[in-house]
Amino acid sequence: MEGGYRAGEIVEVFGESKTGKTQLAIQAVLSAASSRLGAVFVDTEGTFRPERLAKMSELRGEDPKAVLSKVFSIRAETTARQIESVSMMQNDPRVAGSKMLVVDTVSKNFSVEFGGERRLKLRQSLLSVYVNKLARDAVLNDRAVLLTNRVASGASFGRRREVAVGGRSLRRFVTKAIHLTRRGTVVDATLMGRDNDGGALSSSITEKGFE
Repeated sequence: MEGGYRAGEIVEVFGESKTGKTQLAIQAVLSAASSRLGAVFVDTEGTFRPERLAKMSELRGEDPKAVLSKVFSIRAETTARQIESVSMMQNDPRVAGSKMLVVDTVSKNFSVEFGGERRLKLRQSLLSVYVNKLARDAVLNDRAVLLTNRVASGASFGRRREVAVGGRSLRRFVTKAIHLTRRGTVVDATLMGRDNDGGALSSSITEKGFE
């Protein structure tokens, strides 16, 4: 992670289903809440489970009630609700001071509501506007941001390659991007550079999360 989650920066984590993106997202809010910092979890997939967060907290020696009291979940089933959540973080006193923001999954609503090649430009434009708002909010309010993202298949020099949905419209606002792939019970995390891809770090997902 080259220093972990930092205020004012956006980290993107992308990969196929079942590679641990949501687990990492929950672990990120746990990390913030364990330090008594407020965290916001914007849930577009219906994947946020407070009981999972509580269990991870207990296994890591934290007080589940204290952790849960620092985490605010927003169910965002539409792009409108997702975009609206940025203003909410700025204006709602319950979450205005939060220092960690997670969006799981950032591209889901945009892909569903503006799917197809005919609406590609509109989808990319709206996604760019949304992530720009997140980037601006992160800098102005000293928030660290983690975005999980889906993947699509692309080709590079004749080889199949997974690429994050949203492409450059999203990536230009991202400080660090991590690609997750799975081999049985092992998850490989690769830090993607702007010019070259870094090496992979292997880990497993347990009841405690990534270890």
